[in-house]
Amino acid sequence: MRTVADVPFTEQDQATLRQMFDATTRFINAGDWASWAAIYTEDGLLQPPNAPSIKGRAKLLEWGQAFPPIEKLAFSDVEVHGDGKLAWGVSRYTLKLKDQSSDTGKQLVVFRRAADGKWRVMAASFSSDLPVPGSIDQ
Repeated sequence: MRTVADVPFTEQDQATLRQMFDATTRFINAGDWASWAAIYTEDGLLQPPNAPSIKGRAKLLEWGQAFPPIEKLAFSDVEVHGDGKLAWGVSRYTLKLKDQSSDTGKQLVVFRRAADGKWRVMAASFSSDLPVPGSIDQ
């Protein structure tokens, strides 16, 4: 009997994970935080910049719903790699919040294949390329 760990990382897996990056921008740009949170594992973890980590789908949903209004989020330079059970992706992002200047940065996303074969985000971390206000880099 094959286990999830025995399943190879295929071109279809790579396409699926790229589609998850696309879905993320679609959900967030539409303000559909419930669909965004649903792509995470039940115990999913998000590490936003300059803030504590958020753990669990319900807490992720709360965080998203409290996020300032977004004009546009876009990802570029998306790369995904993995094996049959775990995968990771990196990208650049551009984020424009309403009435604020644009931000650019990078992210790292870790995916886990569930027992049903579907990929879910188990952890994500993103950080701005802009210096923290008042920092030495300004």
